[in-house]
Amino acid sequence: MMRDALAELDKVVSRRVFFDRIFKAGALVAAMDVIGPKAFGALTAADKATALAVYSACCKLVIPVDQDPGWATFEPGISDYGLNVFVGQVALGGSQQALDGFIGALVAFNQAPRTLGYNDLFLNMAPDAQLQYFTTSLTGGFEADGYGDVLVVAAFFCMFTAKATFFSNYPRHLAQDTEFQVLQPSSVKTGWDIMGWKGPVGPEEEKALRAKYYDAPVIPGIDFSNPWI
Repeated sequence: MMRDALAELDKVVSRRVFFDRIFKAGALVAAMDVIGPKAFGALTAADKATALAVYSACCKLVIPVDQDPGWATFEPGISDYGLNVFVGQVALGGSQQALDGFIGALVAFNQAPRTLGYNDLFLNMAPDAQLQYFTTSLTGGFEADGYGDVLVVAAFFCMFTAKATFFSNYPRHLAQDTEFQVLQPSSVKTGWDIMGWKGPVGPEEEKALRAKYYDAPVIPGIDFSNPWI
């Protein structure tokens, strides 16, 4: 049930201190009750395709193509990776139910503009209108309309995971059948190229770092049982 999926999404995001300041427990379920069951029925294949398209469109707003490559440069793979791996596995800790809740929020994000003065689906809007709607959602501008919590979750996760995915150096973010990744020359700039970052760490640098910090003192007060550090 989508209600249970949104409740699980609430739990997952509220467990992380980083998100505690943005979301309050129960807000998504309450917002779902305002929107109504039509927007949050059982997920279909069409819903999942819509959610991926909404995620892609939002991420293109966050990282546009300009003088450098942007999100659209690495489509379609980057959106599938960002949604199913970075959102699903990293941000939501592998909870399929929470991911279903987020997908439901993306579906609602696409439908909501028809009742908010835009008179069209998000995916059908002109780029300028999409950007205005996305920015207003992200900053909580629709709170008075009763379901701003759903919209801010959709917008915030898109913004956060778009940046995290792109600047993890996608699609050159994983080592290929080797312990140490060696970046091959590329004619297309990736996130690290744009930022001027060095890396990844090679065997000699790792050896030097291990030697440097071998006898480093343990700082008291760190909770080593905390899975998020």
